Amino acid sequence: MKLSKYIGLLLASVAFTSCGEDYLTDMPSSNVTSEQIANEAAKDPAKALGSQLSGAYSNWNFHVTRANSDLMMQMSVGWTGMIMLSNVMGNDMSLSMGSQDPWNFDHGLGYNSEQYYRSGQPWNYFYTIIKSCNEIIPSVDSLKADTEGKAILGQVLAMRGISYAYLAQWYQLTYKGHENLPCVPLLLSSAEQSINTRATVQQVYDRAETDLLGAIRMLKGYKRKDKTYIDEHVAEGLLSRVYLVMNRWDDAAAMAHAAREGYSLMNATEAAEYNYQDIDNKEVMWGCDITENTKLIYASFGSWYSTDGYGYGGQVGVYHLIDAALYNSISATDARKSLYIAPGSSEEFGEGGQAWTAPEYANLKFRFVKDWLGDVVYMRVAEMYLTEAEALARGGHGTEANTLMREFMSNRDEASTKTSFTANDIYQQRRIELWGEGFTYYDHLRLGIDLKRTYEGTNEPETSQANIKAGSYKWIYQLPLDEIQNNEFISESDQNPAQ
Repeated sequence: MKLSKYIGLLLASVAFTSCGEDYLTDMPSSNVTSEQIANEAAKDPAKALGSQLSGAYSNWNFHVTRANSDLMMQMSVGWTGMIMLSNVMGNDMSLSMGSQDPWNFDHGLGYNSEQYYRSGQPWNYFYTIIKSCNEIIPSVDSLKADTEGKAILGQVLAMRGISYAYLAQWYQLTYKGHENLPCVPLLLSSAEQSINTRATVQQVYDRAETDLLGAIRMLKGYKRKDKTYIDEHVAEGLLSRVYLVMNRWDDAAAMAHAAREGYSLMNATEAAEYNYQDIDNKEVMWGCDITENTKLIYASFGSWYSTDGYGYGGQVGVYHLIDAALYNSISATDARKSLYIAPGSSEEFGEGGQAWTAPEYANLKFRFVKDWLGDVVYMRVAEMYLTEAEALARGGHGTEANTLMREFMSNRDEASTKTSFTANDIYQQRRIELWGEGFTYYDHLRLGIDLKRTYEGTNEPETSQANIKAGSYKWIYQLPLDEIQNNEFISESDQNPAQ
C-alpha cells in the first residue's frame, strides 16, 4: 500500500488544549496587561493564569513545528513527535521498509544539517514551550503564593527546566567532558537574566537543575487532578533524567527513588498484557489522555506504532521492529518477549480486503485502541527503578543495585535467577523495558554508544544499515538555518560542525 495515499489525510482534530481537564480561562493574556495578570494572580492564580498554563501543556502535548499538513508534519506533533524521533535514532529499533521508510533519514542520522526541517524541530518545539512558561513565571510570587499558585509555578518550571535539558542534548555533545562547549541560548522570563548567545553546556544544565529543584519545592502538597499534570513525583523523575546525563549518580538515584514512592510495578502477567497506551495503568506517572477532542488519527502515536491498527505502523506497512539482537537478549521466560512477533512468524490483522500481514519482530507492545483513543505515556515507574539501579551501580553501590534489580526482574521474568547486575546489565534491561518510549537517542549520547546496525543476524534492511561512531557530530543537530539568519546574537561562526 502506497504511503502517498495517506499523505493527504489531515489531522481530524489537533485541538490545542490540555490533555486533561482545562483550567479556567477567564483572563486570556491577549486582553490584559502582564501587570494586571500579576495582580490578579496574587488573588486567584488559577483564574488569572489558567489559560496560560493550559497553553503551556497544549504546547507540550500538541505543538506542531511544521505549518503544512504533509507526512513530515504528521511525524512531528508535540512530545509524541519527540518520542518517535528518539526511538528511531539508535540501535534498538529496525525499520521494515528500509530506505523507503519515512523515518529512514532520521534512522541513519542524516537530518542533522542546518537546512533540514528536522534540525529545527527540537529548537522550535522546546523554545515554544519555554516562551509559554516564561510568560507565567513573573506573575507568581513564590514567597507569597498559596498552594495553588505555587503549583502553577512548579509545573511551568518543570516544563522549562526539562526543555533546556533536552535542548542541550540535541544541539551539543553530552554533558560530561563537554561542559564548556557552546550550547543553546538561555531565554528566561522578564524577571530573570537571559543569555541570548549560546550559553555553555554547564550553564544550560545548571538552569535545568535550578528550575527542576524549584519545581519540586513549589509542587510539595499539590494534589493534581489526574496524570496529565506534573506533580512533585514527576518533577523528581524529570530531574533524575538530568542527573543521569550529568553522571551525578547519587543524585540520580535519590531523585528516582523519591519519584517512585507511592507507585508499584506491574507483575509479569500484567506487563505482558498491558497496552502501553493507557495512562490509567498503575505504573504510569505522567502522560497524555487522548480524547475525542484531542485525537490525532494518522498523526497519532498509535497510528505509527500500533502494528494491529489502520494507521501508518499497521495497515500502511511502516512497521516498527525490535532490533534482532535486542530481541534475542530477552529470556524465553521473560514476559516482555511476547510483546513482539517471534522470528520465523507473522501475524494477520484486519479483515477481507483490508487485511495485512505483519512481519517477524514487529511490535505488539502498543496495540490499537478503538477510535484512535490510545493515550501517550510520558513516564512510568519502571523507568525510575532502572534509573535508580543504574545510578547505584555506576556510583559504586552494587549491593543496593542488585537488590533493586532482583525486585524489578521478579516482576518481568518470574523464572529469573540472576542475582548480580552490572551497570551494562541494567542498561540492557532499560533497552528492553523502555523500547518505543522515547529514550534511545538520549541513552546513546550519554553512554557514548556507537550506532551499529551491520552485524551477523541483523534484521535491518541492507539499504538502511548504518554504523556511526559515538561522539560524531552526526548525532548532534546544527542550529536551524533560520536562527542563524534571523538572530542577531548568533552567526554562522557559532554553528555546530556538520559531521
